[in-house]
Amino acid sequence: MKKSLFSKFKDYNYILDKVLEEKRFSEDAKNLLLNMIYKIENSYKDYSQIKGIFETKNNFIDGIIDNVSKYCNYLFLIDPKKEEVKMLKEQNVLALTDEREKRIYAYPTELAILYGLIEIKPKYYYISKNYYYLKDTFQGLLVEGTVLNNTEVIRNFNGWSWNLAEDTNINHVANMIYQATRILIDEDFLKEWEQNTSSKIDYIYEMRKELLEYYGKDCSRRFYLAMARLIVAYSLIKKRDKVKEEYDKVYFAYDSMKNKTEYIYKISQEKKKLTAEIEVKDRLLNDSKGLINEFNKRNSKLSDDMKIFNVSALADILQTERQKCIKRIKELNELVKPLNYSQLKNELAEKLNILSVVVENKSLRSYAIDFQKEALKCFYDNLNKISTKDEIIDIIYKMRYYRKIRITENEKIEDVAVLNDYVQKILKILVTKGCKEKVFNIFCKDIEFNYEIIEKALNTAIANYEDIDIELKIEDEVLEIYVYDNEILDTQTYIKYPLTNKDLAVKQNKRIPMYVM
Repeated sequence: MKKSLFSKFKDYNYILDKVLEEKRFSEDAKNLLLNMIYKIENSYKDYSQIKGIFETKNNFIDGIIDNVSKYCNYLFLIDPKKEEVKMLKEQNVLALTDEREKRIYAYPTELAILYGLIEIKPKYYYISKNYYYLKDTFQGLLVEGTVLNNTEVIRNFNGWSWNLAEDTNINHVANMIYQATRILIDEDFLKEWEQNTSSKIDYIYEMRKELLEYYGKDCSRRFYLAMARLIVAYSLIKKRDKVKEEYDKVYFAYDSMKNKTEYIYKISQEKKKLTAEIEVKDRLLNDSKGLINEFNKRNSKLSDDMKIFNVSALADILQTERQKCIKRIKELNELVKPLNYSQLKNELAEKLNILSVVVENKSLRSYAIDFQKEALKCFYDNLNKISTKDEIIDIIYKMRYYRKIRITENEKIEDVAVLNDYVQKILKILVTKGCKEKVFNIFCKDIEFNYEIIEKALNTAIANYEDIDIELKIEDEVLEIYVYDNEILDTQTYIKYPLTNKDLAVKQNKRIPMYVM
């Protein structure tokens, strides 16, 4: 990220004050902005650690202040007790923005103001017209995912703890898609997509290319299809009839291609018809009497405001119609080429697969689970490429964060059995590799119990794993596990333990760092 003119400063109160001198904000709005920056400064370390964010705190805050400077001329705080709060409640948002007028209407909270400042910055997320059946919904989800991603710094973090309860009232589909793409590909990829105003780059194609490089042909294809099906399933809430209409068109087109002989015959018939039309137009263009008759014939069927001006204008129209026929014949010639035929058939099959959610009797939750299953398979199938300590630690952190992502209001990934199975498989491989590479201390000689002990510590909200100590105690075939955050006991849990003290690799009642120091 390019550094702004503020990056060299550290006193953000001073920086923000200088920007606010040019704004007509109320004193309450200014104070909330200053409090918002203070909260970000306090929370950013834990936020970046837990999410695996590489953007520096300075750059992040610079970006927020830059938004105030460039995109917000008016900041109106909406009193929850007054009538105007209806406009926020109707949209179910913390803030409403007007990019053109550079206005923000927000609840009087730091989170609502941050939401408005992230939302008001223009976001493009250009999607090629080839993906018209995804375009509007996908763009909307990416925009909302961006806002949710960047407001999490104070939505879920307060400088002392990671508060997952705050993620209940958000768009879970938008958050899932954004976070999966951010973690599986790269946050810089999403930022480039967000801010690139050019229509020349097909970012869905680029995304699929990145996925293919990282995760292979099968995993990348399944992930994309599951994501596209989730997007379409989400769009059914408002656009079911439109999606069904498009599904029927694609089904007809695909069905017509299944019998290759019949398909080629239909193409041939259309070409004959077009060739005949070209011949008719050529005759008219070379026959002045015929051209006048055609002029009178066409005008007799047109309203006064739509009539053709003169015979010369009709000749231009006929030339245009003739060129369209020629262009269509060229397209049909391309369609019957073996390679193009196969490619088009495959594209239609994929599109049909995506749009078929409209005729399937499944809930949005089931598509969300399918999507997360494919995302976790990408993680799992890529584990054999991980070898260094830094890579192990990076994925351990990402998996701790990822398992807490909600798929519904009341369910996180780890709450769904089929998804949690993948989480546990991934973590078990990572912990085993981590012990071999001396990332983790070994607590038990038995691999299964050693994993269970470390997994209990990994599944805490402690921001920095380097601060974790583990203490063990055996009592009546129960292993008591105490997890410390520095000097403070964070978690006390138990597992059944039929082994003995000799099977432990550490002494009982002694705090041992989880990480090899």
